[in-house]
Amino acid sequence: MAKTKKISLQWKVNTNGLMNEVVTCHGASILYMPLKIFLSLLACVAQRASEINDKELNKLMLRLSLYDIANPKSELFDQDAVEKYLNS
Repeated sequence: MAKTKKISLQWKVNTNGLMNEVVTCHGASILYMPLKIFLSLLACVAQRASEINDKELNKLMLRLSLYDIANPKSELFDQDAVEKYLNS
């Protein structure tokens, strides 16, 4: 019997990409500083989450692309490793 691959049906968000899209929209420049502060806080949350190293919290951080391994713009991006962790 052939093994079937488990498919993750959970949404993922490229948080940095989303924020960049928002601030580059016409008329949204007023949001630049609040979103920059928000991203800075999210980076602190991601740092603390990596220190805590809770599996479910790590999955959330991966789904938000807050860890470099899940950020498509990072040199450390590894989609296969992310999917493997999310499906574990």
